[in-house]
Amino acid sequence: MSQNYVFQEEETSPIDFGRILGAAKRRYVFFLIPFLTILVVCIGVILFLKPVYESTGTILVETQQIPSDLIQSSITSDANQRITIIKQRVMTRGNLLQIIDKFDVFGADRQRLPVSELIERMQEQININVITSEVSGNRRGSTTIAFQLSFDHENPKIAANVANELITLFLSENVKTRTARATETTAFLNSETQKLRDALTKTENDIVAYKQKYRDALPEHLDLRLRMLERSETDLREYIREIRALEEEKRYLQIELTAAKTGRTGSGGEIVQSELQENIETLKKELLDASTRLTESHPNIKALKKRIVALEQQQLEEDKNAARLAASEGSAAGSTYNPLLEKLEIRIESIDGKISEGRRQIEKAKRKVAEIEAIIIEIPQVERGLSVLNRTYGDILEKFNVLESKQAQAQLSQNLEEDKKAERFILLEPPIVPTEPVRPDRLKIMGIGSFLAFAAGAGFVVLIELLDQRIRSASELEAILKHPPIVSIPYIVTPTEMGKRRTKLVLYILAPFMFVIVALVAVHFLYQPLDTLFYKAWVALDKLRISLL
Repeated sequence: MSQNYVFQEEETSPIDFGRILGAAKRRYVFFLIPFLTILVVCIGVILFLKPVYESTGTILVETQQIPSDLIQSSITSDANQRITIIKQRVMTRGNLLQIIDKFDVFGADRQRLPVSELIERMQEQININVITSEVSGNRRGSTTIAFQLSFDHENPKIAANVANELITLFLSENVKTRTARATETTAFLNSETQKLRDALTKTENDIVAYKQKYRDALPEHLDLRLRMLERSETDLREYIREIRALEEEKRYLQIELTAAKTGRTGSGGEIVQSELQENIETLKKELLDASTRLTESHPNIKALKKRIVALEQQQLEEDKNAARLAASEGSAAGSTYNPLLEKLEIRIESIDGKISEGRRQIEKAKRKVAEIEAIIIEIPQVERGLSVLNRTYGDILEKFNVLESKQAQAQLSQNLEEDKKAERFILLEPPIVPTEPVRPDRLKIMGIGSFLAFAAGAGFVVLIELLDQRIRSASELEAILKHPPIVSIPYIVTPTEMGKRRTKLVLYILAPFMFVIVALVAVHFLYQPLDTLFYKAWVALDKLRISLL
């Protein structure tokens, strides 16, 4: 009955725990060999890897203390960009070599390795982590509020010293860069302002010289020249009118003189008009009367004018004949004194003098009018040239005013930087000597190594078991013969084997305790001291208790 029960159990159970346990008892040596080998290798790796300590300092990017609406800083670059630039300035070959020699960063490798490799290793050990804050809820609107600078080294003191030195260089380089840039901006604007000031002075001198050259034809004197031209033309017309009046008077005196010479004067010396002259005067009166009623093209007007001209021509011929006759009679009668003739001749001579003087004045007035007209014609050209100079002066003046305003703004920005009121870097947390290494993660390596050791041991046992062709159970025999065995004889245990089993049992009981002890020793010496872990666990439990309360 017991045999049938065993067979049914083997057929119904999906996992043969008995076979597994039996294999474990038989093959534990094959399990321990790869398990211990890999575990020892893992421990060796942990012991071989040197601990690396990281010392980190935090620098706060403090915004400008004075509102930017009042004073605009000349440094407009983003803090992240400025950190990158300062990093390139600080991490130069000279600075890094100086730090390496100052703190003996690489020890004996300093003399053995080339400088380029030392610089590359130094740069790899420096880490900068920028801390940003998203202003508008997206990445594009983020702003840099701080950054962390750290240095990795096997010696925690060297890591802290180098990190402090790098942070000092960052802070000083930031102040120096900002002040230098503000000073350069102010100097550049001063230079440009001085250039525009010189250009303004030169343009002013050009305008003065231009006005001095064309002082008679300046546009602002146009009204004066027009008034002068009008006055000169008025004088010219007045001279012409006077000349005409004098010529008319002269003609009248000549008539009187002719009348006096021909004896057509009255007892009082007045001229006795002939019939021809009376007709002329009558026709003139008729013409004057008709002109008030008729136009110039009227036939009566034209006829009156022709008759007047004909009679005047006739009167002129008669006067000439009378004058010649008087001259011949006078020469025949001798030189008889006539005071009227002398008076008339003196007046005619005086009028001739006035006429000559009037004609000189006319010529002078004409020249003056011509000069003024030439000046007036030249004024538009002068105005165009003066407009070009004034436009140039205005453009330069506008640029000068803008640049002068920027110069004042740049000077304020420079004062802002020198007084350290602008955006600046503040050391928030200085680097300290680290107490725990950041690499390697020994607990993680140990966990992975243990898993791999167990898997390798188990796999090796399974492999050996599969290669072993011996039959160790009735189910295996049935699987081969395709028929169940007739009878099964159980294994008979001898007293000696019983003693060995008791010894193994004791060892099995003591093995976990030994394993725990070895693990604690390994953790104490390879990871962290047990008192430290105990303290951390105590603190964690205390925090958990407080949170639960």
